[in-house]
Amino acid sequence: MNASTLLDLVREAAGAGVWRGSGNLAEEALENIEYFPAPPHGGTGGVDPLELATALTEAVRAWLGDAASDGTGRPGTVYVWHDDQAAQLRMSFVSGGRDDIPFGVPLVFLDRPHDIVDDFLAGAYRRPDDPVKIFARELEAEARTAPGR
Repeated sequence: MNASTLLDLVREAAGAGVWRGSGNLAEEALENIEYFPAPPHGGTGGVDPLELATALTEAVRAWLGDAASDGTGRPGTVYVWHDDQAAQLRMSFVSGGRDDIPFGVPLVFLDRPHDIVDDFLAGAYRRPDDPVKIFARELEAEARTAPGR
């Protein structure tokens, strides 16, 4: 996989949008997951970390826009992480907040995806006791007013 292919996959995922289920967050997380494989043979494969982080930020923004336009008024969270065991960068969505992300391990939330991209491109491994780094953006639930108000 070369740099342009990886960036194309991220940009393609941005256009895929999100799937909203009936409220089962684990099901939503699995249905919405996108996998981006690491460049071969270790190393960055010519991928510019800043360009990849920017593409991920844009994909997150696109998914939030899609979720906001679905008419449900429900909250949502788009999140990105490095799955070190699978050597993949991953992105998913759930109809809930950051605390609803269905991971069974401690999480540490980052303000930018850059550290996650750096770990991914370096092929870094997380120690079992270390939290998973997550870049997440939330969509707040729309305030609903009662009819006649």
